[in-house]
Amino acid sequence: MLIIIGRTLNMLKSQIEAQGAAFEETGGFSERLTTRRLEAREKNREASPACPQCGKPMRRRKSAKGEFWGCTAFPDCKGIRPLEQSRH
Repeated sequence: MLIIIGRTLNMLKSQIEAQGAAFEETGGFSERLTTRRLEAREKNREASPACPQCGKPMRRRKSAKGEFWGCTAFPDCKGIRPLEQSRH
């Protein structure tokens, strides 16, 4: 019985070490999620038009009158564009 428990403990120890190495290599859940979010933001930035006033990328915004493209440099730049003109 003691031999089985010893082997089980050794197996658990090696699994914990392997998981630690994988965590160091790929990061934890939060790090991977943050990386995915940043990749998605970059992809969306490429699809957004440039601001007609300053040239920075625009972001979809919502107002009481509906959706529009607004400059990401707001409030320094107040450039807007209707969604219909979003094609480059």
